Amino acid sequence: MTKISLDISGKVSLEHIKAISEIKKIAGSLGIKFFIVGATARDFVLGCLYGVKAPRMTLDIDFGVEIKNWEIYQKIETELLKTSRFKRSKAKQRFIFEDTTIDIIPFGDISNDKNEISWPPEYSMMMNVSGFDEAYKHATPIILSQDPFLEIKVPTLPGLAVLKILSWKHSYPERQKDAEDLLFIMMNYEHTDIIERLYSDKIELFESEAFDNKMASIRILGQDMSKICNPYTLDEIKGLLNEETFETSSYNLVTHMMGATHTFDSILDLLLKLKQGLWEVK
Repeated sequence: MTKISLDISGKVSLEHIKAISEIKKIAGSLGIKFFIVGATARDFVLGCLYGVKAPRMTLDIDFGVEIKNWEIYQKIETELLKTSRFKRSKAKQRFIFEDTTIDIIPFGDISNDKNEISWPPEYSMMMNVSGFDEAYKHATPIILSQDPFLEIKVPTLPGLAVLKILSWKHSYPERQKDAEDLLFIMMNYEHTDIIERLYSDKIELFESEAFDNKMASIRILGQDMSKICNPYTLDEIKGLLNEETFETSSYNLVTHMMGATHTFDSILDLLLKLKQGLWEVK
């Protein structure tokens, strides 16, 4: 996939700019790579860049930080609190900056072979960070402000879709909003620059979908997700979609995606199209 430089300066709140600037400064001083994930990344790309309004807004910001161990995470926490602008919350990954909730989620070598992290000192809180490595590797830079200049990385929409589907899987049934966000990405992938690809290198696929923008785009989304995943992550997503679309399934993902404007059958058709795209990449 081709990475593009995004500029959404003038569309991001001042408080978000201040919070992200502080964290970027601290991460830079410690030599730590990071990116913005979650609903904020969704809003930056689909909302600010393509003008697609999200079904729900968020004031929170989720960061993924690539680190080796908990000692480095402790350094991040120490530096944040030293500024006196960040406060600790009850949740171990959570901080408060003015009126904004900040989650800082570690990934990388700090996780075990199951992509799990366990928070010290009790190690009772477990979190799965499957897909973070791939999403970061294929993240794209985005300019949040020109003056002062602020550029950070966010996942591409395929990367964000990978994160959402895996987060839903590992947190079921608590994370229905991840299923809703996945559906939102699927429904609106056609409103990105995907249209250019449909009329150029994906014209045969477009024709096979009877020139249906939405279905063709979702199928390409599946292909794009497949291309960025390592074999382990791809097998995990394929296994999940198999479980959630078989005739004997409980259809938990479909149920969590359904709302006032979507029927069971329509959601299932969309997931099957996403599944088709995932399987097409060899």
